[in-house]
Amino acid sequence: MNRFETKILQQLLHSPTSYWSLLRNSDSPAPAFVQTIASLYRGGLIQSDEGRISLTQEGRRYASALQPWEELTCPACHGQTVAAKGSFQDLLLRFEQVSRGRPAAITDYDQGFILPQQTVARALFLYSRGDLEGQSILLLGDDDLTSLALALTGLAKRITVLEIDARLNQFLREKKAAYGWDNLEVLDYDARYPLSPELAGQFDVFFTDTVETIPGITLFLSRCVEGLRGEGSSGYFGQTRIECALAKWQKIQSLLISMNFAITDIVKDFHEYYLDPKGILERGFRITEKAPFDPGLPDVNFFISSLVRVEAVGTPRPLITEPVNWERDLYYDEEMWITLD
Repeated sequence: MNRFETKILQQLLHSPTSYWSLLRNSDSPAPAFVQTIASLYRGGLIQSDEGRISLTQEGRRYASALQPWEELTCPACHGQTVAAKGSFQDLLLRFEQVSRGRPAAITDYDQGFILPQQTVARALFLYSRGDLEGQSILLLGDDDLTSLALALTGLAKRITVLEIDARLNQFLREKKAAYGWDNLEVLDYDARYPLSPELAGQFDVFFTDTVETIPGITLFLSRCVEGLRGEGSSGYFGQTRIECALAKWQKIQSLLISMNFAITDIVKDFHEYYLDPKGILERGFRITEKAPFDPGLPDVNFFISSLVRVEAVGTPRPLITEPVNWERDLYYDEEMWITLD
């Protein structure tokens, strides 16, 4: 059996579970996961009953040599390597207060929110790597409101948000005014166009959640790189396995090398996204349409991504510096099974 089969069977040896829990823990691209589930189902090794998947008698015999799944994630940091302590202890509470009334996520810009504690963990992680205090930070897109978590610490020299969504920009500007954050600026920006000259080369750190097509990743990272000062500058972005096969990960690594970056950290499953359960089931996502049986409503936040940190080892070099005309192909490719075409 292959690694994907092993992980699924181990979890089912532990207990019956949902399609969505298996997907979350599969560490595989969505197409490979569905192919594996379908193969096990057609082979009579698993069965589905009202959204719960379990091993058949034959499946239990087939998997009998495996050890049932054990959860080993650190209960203190929840796998994120940082925890809110000391002067950061109340940061989550303050972030939850400041983020109330945020605009809803929309598919126009491939939006989806991570959980509040993970937005706060981003700020803590930047601090732990020396990328927060006294630093100028550029955020390309901010539907997770990372800028507010950074601003609440009072440690950044400058926080600049470049965002296309006018609703989000209005919300962030209202918070800037209410809290008197002089170091926070919010600019209307479409990533299809280069950075303005006054922003180029002005930042120590970037943070972005790229779309997960190769054109989209190349574009977003290039725009961020335009904003960096030079060698030693750093950057952060999220990367999934569910919509990125290893061939795409390899291509992204190649892009980073071409841009004069080295990967310094990858924290697996750092981010957990809340996606509307009914929307996932009803709106025609491939992850449900391709399932071999009715998967039922999602009962866990199954869409997760790793946090990647990179650092410039030479002069940062964007690969795209001109305007582009991409539309939906910026957001969508054949691996995007949780993204609407």
